[in-house]
Amino acid sequence: MSYRQNCLLALAAAMPALAQPSVDQILAKYAQALGGQAAYEKVTTRAMQGTVEIPDDNVTGTARVWAKAPGSFRLTMDIPGYGVVETVLDGDHGWEKNPDSGTHAMSKTDLAVAQRDHGFYREVRLKELYSKMETAGTDKVAGRAVHVVEATPAAGPAEKLYFDAESGLLVKHDFERVTLEDGIVQYEMLLRDYRDVDGLKLPFTIEQRSPDNTMIFKFAEIRNNPPLADEAFAKPEK
Repeated sequence: MSYRQNCLLALAAAMPALAQPSVDQILAKYAQALGGQAAYEKVTTRAMQGTVEIPDDNVTGTARVWAKAPGSFRLTMDIPGYGVVETVLDGDHGWEKNPDSGTHAMSKTDLAVAQRDHGFYREVRLKELYSKMETAGTDKVAGRAVHVVEATPAAGPAEKLYFDAESGLLVKHDFERVTLEDGIVQYEMLLRDYRDVDGLKLPFTIEQRSPDNTMIFKFAEIRNNPPLADEAFAKPEK
């Protein structure tokens, strides 16, 4: 093989690495794909209504999300044959409710994770939520090329965020959580069916997978800036 051929092969091998954008470039493209950070931050409340499917149990229930800046959040699911399940944050405090254990306050660790997961402006402020973010190469999700970012919070293990190389949108999120019942649990979240809502791109289908369970949220309606009083995020009833 000639010297020129060796040089060309070396250059070709280096090209994918050279083409890898920086974390700042990936996040900037994501914010722009969502509709722009300024437009995103003009929204202060959001209401989402739809269904939650649990394929392993062959059941479909209702799902409702209320969210208010900067950190109030309420997810309410009504699952046939089981009952009402809620996750609630009022900014400084958090609670969970289910038919098995009733209503209980989140631990300090769980609260910190929930605040990071459900911060209202999370999508356009990722660098504020993770103490370290670095590129982790490329991959494919649903047959499409993605850029992978490894995001490490101040406390806890690193997570992986997968951004569509063409659209810039977040399409997958890998993370782990610790529960009393199961210990360390690996989760995979897939975000699909992005649609325009008042000029912003929002995912209408969110699928969360773990080794023991899959939940698929399908939202029929998402509204920006509906009136939501602080009382909407009160501690769930027992």
